[in-house]
Amino acid sequence: MSLSTANVCPAILTSLSDNLINNPANVNIMGGTLAALTDPSNLRAGQIIRQANDNGTGHNREVRVVYKQRQLPSDVVDTKSCEAGPQMNYIEETLVINNFKQVSFTMTEAQLRSYCSAYSDLISITGANSPGMIAERAAGIGAAQGALSVVRELYNDIQLSTNALIQAVNDDLLTQIQAAAGNWYGGTANPSYTVEGVDGSIYAAGLFQMKQNYMNTGFNGAPIIIGGSGALQRVWMNDSRYFGQGANGINFSTVRENTGLAEFYFDPNANTRLGGPEGAIVFAPGSIVFTPFLEYVGQFGNIGTMTRFTAPLPGLERVSADFRILPSECTEEYQVFISMAYDSFSPNDGMFPAGDVNEGVNGIFTADFVTAVAP
Repeated sequence: MSLSTANVCPAILTSLSDNLINNPANVNIMGGTLAALTDPSNLRAGQIIRQANDNGTGHNREVRVVYKQRQLPSDVVDTKSCEAGPQMNYIEETLVINNFKQVSFTMTEAQLRSYCSAYSDLISITGANSPGMIAERAAGIGAAQGALSVVRELYNDIQLSTNALIQAVNDDLLTQIQAAAGNWYGGTANPSYTVEGVDGSIYAAGLFQMKQNYMNTGFNGAPIIIGGSGALQRVWMNDSRYFGQGANGINFSTVRENTGLAEFYFDPNANTRLGGPEGAIVFAPGSIVFTPFLEYVGQFGNIGTMTRFTAPLPGLERVSADFRILPSECTEEYQVFISMAYDSFSPNDGMFPAGDVNEGVNGIFTADFVTAVAP
């Protein structure tokens, strides 16, 4: 008789909660494009489409997006009249979610039994039922550490598997976003900004020039940058603490925080997708909307012997995926499938009408951040 998987779902959620509480930076910066698109400022500014399948049937992978163009200075008149201008130019687009990725691995029955037993022990020891509360209480209880270590192993299995899923999804999203990028203010398509000296020091002028060009478009909020392992990542990572006029150098992280310069997310896929490690995507918060399609939101539960549910990805708690666990009676193993249907919405480059100072601008830009040439 096959083992009941009733405890597997909460055991997985507990393992995720424990690691998110105790190791919040586990894979955050490696979340790359997904982490950037779910940055709090992007979620606040953009319309968050949590369930792209909500059309009344529950299974339509389409999202209808509507926006309007602003008027031009030429629409302004200098005499009072009763003749009104036309209606605002109305643009309607339908986004069909076509992208799908799945990763899977197998657990033995012995592994599964230990996970379920550990989860039951944690409930008994902590006196809690919710995954987050179990993890929070267990972290401070010595008797819970043995069970917690078993649950953490489950997290590790999921993390090792979902990292592949995250990178595959990021690769798709970067390709989409690059194709959707518009111009900078003034019609420049892909400017180059010098941000690093040959000695590793920061060239602040290049960073501030980027911010100036961004601000001239009129978009609100600090820009979000997705880049590879080039000059920009180096200056972001090292903060130039050992360079500058003062004896102790300049802590550039303080400069960034005080000026609201930008948010940077490293994505290893950018090294190839954006033409090299110096290439980057710069976007205004709300200009790119990640649109997931979660198939098992709600009371889906089991179908036959398969358990189905949604859960957050390790290190990316704002991104969830569909999980399926299927027991194999012949091999006495359990197959775990983790999948995502997803897309991204970006306004087209006709967001502003012809003749507007922002013609060709849609809030998404590409740029190269480079190192100065040695004299």
